[in-house]
Amino acid sequence: MKSSFTKILLILVVVACGVFNASSQLNKKVDELEKIFMNGEHNDQLSVHYDLTKIDDSLSYFLALSKLYDLGNNENIVSLNQLHNKFKENKTIEDYSKWYDQVKDIYPVAIGLVKHKNLTDQHKSMLSRYEATFNSAVHTIAYSSFNSSVREYEKETSGFISSFIKGLTGVKGVGTFD
Repeated sequence: MKSSFTKILLILVVVACGVFNASSQLNKKVDELEKIFMNGEHNDQLSVHYDLTKIDDSLSYFLALSKLYDLGNNENIVSLNQLHNKFKENKTIEDYSKWYDQVKDIYPVAIGLVKHKNLTDQHKSMLSRYEATFNSAVHTIAYSSFNSSVREYEKETSGFISSFIKGLTGVKGVGTFD
């Protein structure tokens, strides 16, 4: 009886160590993905976070321009203003992802509203730069190494055992910015 208990205990300890080790490795990979998100694949600051910051900066200038044409109370402009104010509150990749999804839906519509105003040539040029910055950042984000790395991670960890370990131990999820 003592021998059976010892064997069962040993098996449980080995399984627990395996689960702990696998969870640790998965969390380490998620940490690496978060670093790529913030600092770029080569730690060169060419990252999704950098591009999101560019979008937020262009939002700031765009909002000032839209107010010159009495659009400050427009629901899209109000929403963009709220999103601009919330940008610095984002802490997690999920927070940034939600912010980005909202901005992607609203910013082009708001740009269209301002385009239909009787803009000065200087304001047309400025608006064109804000739109180009936005479109460039969206394109760069879609093809970022971060998204490729997340897809690779998801592929590597999509099996039953990995999914079970992620669920059992609370490994954080990471989504793409497509």
